[in-house]
Amino acid sequence: MSHVHAQPKSIGTSYSLSSIGIAYEHNLNEECFINVGLQSEMLGVFMNRKNDPGLSASLSCNFNIIEWKSRNDNIISFFAGPGIAFGIADDFRKDRGYFIGLKGRIGAECSFDRHISISASLNPMIGSHLVIMEEHVEMKYYRNGLINAILPEISIKYMF
Repeated sequence: MSHVHAQPKSIGTSYSLSSIGIAYEHNLNEECFINVGLQSEMLGVFMNRKNDPGLSASLSCNFNIIEWKSRNDNIISFFAGPGIAFGIADDFRKDRGYFIGLKGRIGAECSFDRHISISASLNPMIGSHLVIMEEHVEMKYYRNGLINAILPEISIKYMF
């Protein structure tokens, strides 16, 4: 059993061009772990279109596909899995609204013997964006979810 599985929890931060957040991971067994994230949706702020960020939460169940252990007990693993996400944010060139969708997650993680892990992942989402206006309600697909498919997310976590 590797040291990563002996320490089944980790918490840290995540960064991408569209969001900044907090991430928590919990190993269910050697092949599967869950990832819970709380993000501040910053794409409109970064593009100077909005002044206030949105907020989102996500949950994904990830499966370890391949895992390599180095001579000095560092572990590189590749993972993928499905999940869900919801929140309130501005869509790409649209008004603020509520979104919900099915999320995918694919990436790689390097776990160091010093209880630190660094990961990079892509997080595409297919979902709906609901905008409530005074005169009508508008529901369309959530374009920012597809933009996340090409914007990598970097996470740095402490394992305990």
